Amino acid sequence: MERSLFKRILDKTNSIIIFFDRIPLWWLFFLLFALVFTPFLILGEGSIFEYHDQLDESMMNIVLTARHLGEGLDVLPEMMGGINASGLQPSAVLFVPLYCILPTFWAFLVQYAVCFAAAFLGMYFCVKELTGSSILAVTAAGCFCMLPLYPIYGLSEMGIPMVLYAFLRLWKKKAPWISLVLVVFFGLTSHLVCTGYVVLAFWGMALVITWLRRRKGSKWLVAAFCLLLGVYVIVNRSLFVDLLFSRSSYASHREEIVNYAQPFWETVKSVFLQSAQHAASQHQYLILPIVLLLVIGAFCLKRLSQKTRVRYWMAVGGFALLVAIALFYGLCKSQLIVDLKNSSDGFLRYFQAERFYWLYPAGWYLEFALCFSLWWGDPGRKLSGIRQSALLKVLVLVMVLLPTLQLLKVNSFLYMNINQINNGSNVTGYISWESYYAEDLMQELEGVIGRDMTTYRVAHLGICPAPALMHGFYTVDGYSNSYSLEYKHRFRQVIARELEKNEQTRLYFDEWGSRCYLFNSLSGNAWMIGKKDNMVYERLDFDMEALRDLGCEYLFSCGEIGNAEELEIQFMGYYETESSYWGVWLYRL
Repeated sequence: MERSLFKRILDKTNSIIIFFDRIPLWWLFFLLFALVFTPFLILGEGSIFEYHDQLDESMMNIVLTARHLGEGLDVLPEMMGGINASGLQPSAVLFVPLYCILPTFWAFLVQYAVCFAAAFLGMYFCVKELTGSSILAVTAAGCFCMLPLYPIYGLSEMGIPMVLYAFLRLWKKKAPWISLVLVVFFGLTSHLVCTGYVVLAFWGMALVITWLRRRKGSKWLVAAFCLLLGVYVIVNRSLFVDLLFSRSSYASHREEIVNYAQPFWETVKSVFLQSAQHAASQHQYLILPIVLLLVIGAFCLKRLSQKTRVRYWMAVGGFALLVAIALFYGLCKSQLIVDLKNSSDGFLRYFQAERFYWLYPAGWYLEFALCFSLWWGDPGRKLSGIRQSALLKVLVLVMVLLPTLQLLKVNSFLYMNINQINNGSNVTGYISWESYYAEDLMQELEGVIGRDMTTYRVAHLGICPAPALMHGFYTVDGYSNSYSLEYKHRFRQVIARELEKNEQTRLYFDEWGSRCYLFNSLSGNAWMIGKKDNMVYERLDFDMEALRDLGCEYLFSCGEIGNAEELEIQFMGYYETESSYWGVWLYRL
């Protein structure tokens, strides 16, 4: 009797799982969305985001572009004494108007919300299209959208499943107009030099394959490719003019960038296991299950259904692609390629072709879903084995994913912001949006100076210039991936004697130089020195006359300058606020 009851419960559970696997589950997005974004609404500007390469450089690209939207300026005046607008190209132009309409924090949060939605729904529908399983689709989608990817880059990474879904629909000739809209949306919310060229490359290869196979009905694939390419050409027209006609209005500081080689196999191993900068895929615990499923699938291939065999070969191709991406990254960092790049001029010297690895966050979760679908079975096939093992499959899926779910949890924005709500920065050590940009402190400094901010410029010592730029100060320093080489040389005169005292800092500025900051021998190339660090500068040896020649009249320093009189600068006071990360020693030149 008890065994019969247990069997009925088990059968009912299996039936429920199969039912949910066959019905749409995309609506679970709203539950996850509410869970993730509620802490942001509670904290407001006290929310936590990654500041490195997001709140500093990339945020300024979109904010400064938005301030001058529609003005047609070739040079934006706020940063580095005036920087060419092409050097501040936002990563997702469609979001720029948001920053004209809304306060910056809320514009950024809306941008993140759109990216989060595109990540979840794109992955869900892509996996659903490939496997037919709603459970696998919602699992992969939930994992992918929780990755700590940078919202400031738009859909450059978070939109990869969405554009793949559009491609699959066009390949299968399903409602092409919807797919064309998704392609245009991706083009306007991603960046050509991040992943745009990667998507175009793979799309182009697919077109070649369809042509070789003489496959009919590929006109929509061609149309979508041309549409995406057209969007990128329009958005990046200045880049294409520079490349095709060599008509750049200025020589970029990137002409002096020096590339360094890395050990080939160590680099390949590192990328394959852990990905690389800005593409945190948290996939290392997925590799072994994927390999095991592929090996088991090879032995069981003859017993698989036709649909499952197709998915198996897709999974094999996907895994081969992920391996190839790591190998390509290692090749791009090898001595041979690095020497070739360093001996080249212009675009070839600084172009980062290895950014194919930005496909890793989407690629690994798509690959996992494909591989697990080999064991999952084909939804709709009425086999007793499927019905009997549905619960077991779900339990195995959860167990296999547990290590990855733990990684996703502790690295997610959700975890960080709940931790911030419960403990605050004094315990967590996190730097909130409010404390980073320190609007109240910047407002106080503006009042102390008491002049129109457009009539003078400021410099920063040990402090990131982004908060001042966000407030509206004009700066002589800044962070840009492309600014005038001539300006870099002028700025270098200011810090030349200090650079000679610290070889590591000299190399950082001379051979990269995208951060045009007041680096020195005392704090090196640090730019996040807060009020709790109690920094003091002794025997600072800047060329203050060269700094004045750049138009600088005020210096925001993270610490007291002991030889201020020798440098002939006037101390105006020390300022901090309760919420600010920074403490500013204000000097007048």
